[in-house]
Amino acid sequence: MFALLETFIAVFETKSFTRAANQCFISQPTATVRIKKLEEELKVHLFSRGQHQEVIPTESAHLLYPKALKTLNDWNELQFSLKNQTPSRKPFKIAASHSSATTVLPLIFKNLIPELEQLNIELMMLDSQEVFDLIRNHEIHFGIIEKPMMDETIETFPLFKDELVLAGNPESDIFFIREAGSGVAHYTHNYLKENNLNPKNLVSVNNNDMIVSQLKAGIGLSLISKRFINENIAFQNLGERYQRIFYGLSFLSEQDKLLKTVIKKIKNLSEF
Repeated sequence: MFALLETFIAVFETKSFTRAANQCFISQPTATVRIKKLEEELKVHLFSRGQHQEVIPTESAHLLYPKALKTLNDWNELQFSLKNQTPSRKPFKIAASHSSATTVLPLIFKNLIPELEQLNIELMMLDSQEVFDLIRNHEIHFGIIEKPMMDETIETFPLFKDELVLAGNPESDIFFIREAGSGVAHYTHNYLKENNLNPKNLVSVNNNDMIVSQLKAGIGLSLISKRFINENIAFQNLGERYQRIFYGLSFLSEQDKLLKTVIKKIKNLSEF
């Protein structure tokens, strides 16, 4: 059934049996047979042909498509969990803010490689508020955020130093700002207010890589971590007030010996 759904999704998205077959690494006749078998199973008609032989999804196909996507996604996640869940491995979920996920998280993960035989590590990238909420709700084991957020159940400690700079084209009237909840957004609002700036075009972006790609193309200005700067991006330093800290978060009540050891190993990487 899963092969039938996979072929159906490919035909629905490509509007072509030939392209769908290539995408699924099967022959076109096999793709046709699979769709016919799925139609027989469901007792519905999924595709029709247009005037120029284009493939047109029916109303039933439009109803099936999102459910087929969810079914395949759930199945793939289940397979992954079963393959990686062994009695000797413990789950260890890490969530990092956008800036730290692509700069300091690789440094942390590199030091956790020796622990992979004991841990099922899952990495996530979210904004600082989302990371904080997840660890407060005990949905992750370790977090990295861009601003000091406190809770009586959480240990918050400094990990790495960072510096925000004003990067991009100084002649541009476009200013990129991270979304609400991001640590950088707080600094950006302060910068604009302190310098009495009111950009003509203030564009909210929820991903650092998207901002960096615009800056590399010579479009716009933004406050970003100096860690993202390369020779293709002009920037200016903003002074000590825009030097910040990436903070680590963990449970104060963590009892598992292995996880406590792993978290201690991360703490030992601190620049403080």
